[in-house]
Amino acid sequence: MTKRSSEGNQTNDQRHWQGHVNALGKSGLSRAEYCRQHNLSYHALGYWQKKLASSPRSNTTTLVPVNLPAALMRNSRQQNQAELQIILQGKMSVAVGDNFLPATLIRLLTVLENR
Repeated sequence: MTKRSSEGNQTNDQRHWQGHVNALGKSGLSRAEYCRQHNLSYHALGYWQKKLASSPRSNTTTLVPVNLPAALMRNSRQQNQAELQIILQGKMSVAVGDNFLPATLIRLLTVLENR
């Protein structure tokens, strides 16, 4: 088997198992029940769950800009008089009001650092 076709098979396998891992997560079923219903190896699905969870591709996060109406922004600023604003490279800003949860801010900063 050539290297090119071997790489193609690995990509197909990864796509196949990524589909099952995603479907398992949405199904609400246990891994054992999902495997029974789809005639899959319990251990193979577990292997791929771990492999795909640790792959750099599955840990990527995409931030999408959201445009809010000006009136909504004014109301939000009036409710949060004390703001902390974080500006990253002049492209992105995060405004934090008085009622923020520190754990949420930590999670957000962790995601932004890994971009």
